[in-house]
Amino acid sequence: MSNDNRIPLLDPILLMLRSRKVIIAITSIAVSVLVAYVPELRHIQDALIVLIGSLGLALIGGIAWEDAAATGRARAGQPLGTPLEEIRKAIIDGLTEAALLRREPPTPF
Repeated sequence: MSNDNRIPLLDPILLMLRSRKVIIAITSIAVSVLVAYVPELRHIQDALIVLIGSLGLALIGGIAWEDAAATGRARAGQPLGTPLEEIRKAIIDGLTEAALLRREPPTPF
């Protein structure tokens, strides 16, 4: 969509409907409602609705996991400070500060 044809309220909704997670959620709700209104399935309706909901949530969780992994792989190229470097820097800063605060020379034993 070009910037000229954007509709402020409708565009975010359309973008959200393109999401795989939203499509799975809407589909699982629709199938659960259909199962609830089929009289022949009244003996197993509860189990089917729970099964459909659980399957939908598992798929959504898998997609979220996949998205998080893709984001992690994209950020892997960025340099990160290791905890060891941060600890070393904190120790050196602390020792330097302590030495600067102590104005008299250390006393011998």
